[in-house]
Amino acid sequence: MKPGSPAPSGGQSPGSIHLELNKILASEGFVNSERLSRFLRFTVEETLQGRGEQLKEYFLGVEVFDRDPSYDPRTDPIVRVEAGRLRGKLATYYEKEGCDDPLVIEFKKGSYVPCFQRRESPPGEARARVLLGSVIRTKRLALASAILAAAVAGYWIVALRSQVSQLRGELAAVKRELPDQEFGPIWGAFFAPGAENVVVFGSPMFFTSDRYRIFLRTPTVNDPSSVRSNPEFQSLQERFGDLLGPRYDYASMGDAIGLQQLTAFFARGGRALKAVPAHRAVWDSIATANVIFLGAPRMNPLLQRLPFKQDFQVGPPDTYIYNLNPQPGEEKIYTTPSHREALTYAVIASFPGLRPNREVMVVTAHQTSGLRGAVEYVTELGTARVMIEKLKLSASGPRKYYQLLLRVHADQDDPVKTEYVTHHVVPSPASER
Repeated sequence: MKPGSPAPSGGQSPGSIHLELNKILASEGFVNSERLSRFLRFTVEETLQGRGEQLKEYFLGVEVFDRDPSYDPRTDPIVRVEAGRLRGKLATYYEKEGCDDPLVIEFKKGSYVPCFQRRESPPGEARARVLLGSVIRTKRLALASAILAAAVAGYWIVALRSQVSQLRGELAAVKRELPDQEFGPIWGAFFAPGAENVVVFGSPMFFTSDRYRIFLRTPTVNDPSSVRSNPEFQSLQERFGDLLGPRYDYASMGDAIGLQQLTAFFARGGRALKAVPAHRAVWDSIATANVIFLGAPRMNPLLQRLPFKQDFQVGPPDTYIYNLNPQPGEEKIYTTPSHREALTYAVIASFPGLRPNREVMVVTAHQTSGLRGAVEYVTELGTARVMIEKLKLSASGPRKYYQLLLRVHADQDDPVKTEYVTHHVVPSPASER
């Protein structure tokens, strides 16, 4: 930043800006939009660091949207399109959830540099009149609602009571029958009576800088035992000073959504699924359970130490899935292209458990969309039937373990279509043959 130039924060404290940023990213419009969240966070952080002048279309295309150096903004309007979406999302946020926020983050049309402005509250008397009018309108509406509710309450109470027992019976039947009959060939021991089921999801490692009051993360730093000797961590310290940590305050978007999908699926069958973050998972605590490992292997240390041969391994780099045992017609490497938001790969694998009559399932992928697509593949009826047919799975007889590769087509990180690519059979233990 040049001497005498205005502060990049527009006179607002970095702490208040970070607070507002985090509120926006946790809001309904942003929490499921990884790309827009990344766009907003990147531009805000760069601006606060005094680097707002470099927020040009080409720079953002490469740094935020993973375009390669040959990217040409004239033929690929990704930055302009997403900037328009971001302005719209911010406007919606400040109309609804953020209507009372004292600070506003906005982008002027034609600019990719965020502005930070404090809202002016109405003068005391005017504000009082506004609040009084709001209270009066609210009371009138509440009174009208109460009268209407009283008029129809009797009818609905009688009607609802007559249906409660029937609905309970139907719900119980769905819980008992649907998962066992339709999904049993896939889930096996997970659906056994009284089974203990655990999902271990990735723990991204973060560090904090007191000087800059920010969280920092680099994807290659995931092992707490070798953090201080890691060159990328040392580079971070040179730039931001002494770092505190590690901390595990956040989960990746794909892991969070996948965890929710799995929990809802198990709940449909009346079964519990215990969630354990990877940094708290130890063999002693999960060895007697059926275990699902969810997310990137580099953020899940126990997954990397499973005592099984995994034919399909993710990275490095994360855009590669290596086929260590290629069969005729298969590729040795399956690569996600630069436009990762449109196409990616995922792996679902099933292995014998760490104890008899237990199972391990691995669900991993390159991208959020890939992980979501893989979870949907094993929890939705249509694709589950395809999987059972392709792998010739059965709920009766010896268990058949496998490693399955999927291709996921996506739009804006939402899986649109998930396709079977290939699979390998995992030999069963001698005790189960």
